[in-house]
Amino acid sequence: MNPNKHNFTMIQLCMAAGFTRQAHFAYIRRRYNEETLYNLVQSTVSEVRSLHPQMGLKKIFHLIEPDIIGRDKFLEIGSALGLKLPRTKNYQRTTYSNKCANTPNLTTNLEIRDINQVWVSDITYFYVNNVFYYLTFIEDVYSRRILGFVASPTLQAQANCRAIRKAIKTRNCSSYDNLIHHSDRGTQYTSKEYLNILKEHNISVSLCDSVYENSHIERVNGIIKNEYLYCYHIGSFSKLKSRLRKAVYLYNFKRPHWSLDCMTPVEYEKSLISTAISKRKPLIMFTDNSKDILKKYYQGALFDQNCQPISGQLSSKSSVKRVEYFQPDFE
Repeated sequence: MNPNKHNFTMIQLCMAAGFTRQAHFAYIRRRYNEETLYNLVQSTVSEVRSLHPQMGLKKIFHLIEPDIIGRDKFLEIGSALGLKLPRTKNYQRTTYSNKCANTPNLTTNLEIRDINQVWVSDITYFYVNNVFYYLTFIEDVYSRRILGFVASPTLQAQANCRAIRKAIKTRNCSSYDNLIHHSDRGTQYTSKEYLNILKEHNISVSLCDSVYENSHIERVNGIIKNEYLYCYHIGSFSKLKSRLRKAVYLYNFKRPHWSLDCMTPVEYEKSLISTAISKRKPLIMFTDNSKDILKKYYQGALFDQNCQPISGQLSSKSSVKRVEYFQPDFE
């Protein structure tokens, strides 16, 4: 306001407008603070999504832990800025079952409290320049860590064999006598070569009776594709392999998981060292008959049609460490 163009004081102008001088300056401060928060949310989300393109607002808040804004306000501003993410679904057949496989499901109602008790594996697809390529993952169920992964131009069992060898090399255990390898009944997992690798390391074989009994690894498939690979504008098979390495690294070392108390899989595995097995949260492998078992650990909970607790869940809060952002060299 230019005082040379009028003879009114600020008090007189405020009185004419119907509010006090203090209210005027309080409004200016609120506007400034609000713009600061909007800029904070915008820059924070942009920074995190430069590495995790499909990470949701709620998870970004817990990852960053901003001191000057609460979670609800962060989500409110993020929504107002149009930063919420749409959900996507993909459908492509990758499982061709071996009808003759009579191996039972060894994970039915199994209680897991440690890593290297159950590894799960699955194959998914990825479309590049009108060509389908196939991704194989092996995950440790308890820590959600991806141990082995392979991109392949075919659905042949050799790709799965490379993935399981990577997982075994990653863990480098002296013994796998207590480990169960769980998968669907695809021919890749019942091939002679693949079963020989498991037998060589005394790893027990478990096969699903239903497609719903391998939900843990299906979740990994969706995260890697929808939150990372689809955002990278991949144009070749070589680029797919490079970006897959980057995505798995970010998933294992940088992406927090709600089910792991907002820790990354690697952080969670480190935290297990100082936690007695009896004190750890149990994980029950899902089957169609798991509801009664789950109620033992989720007292008074209600369950949806997929046997997932939707209210009354047990929860434990833990401190969330700040994450330093940097772009590793994956090229």
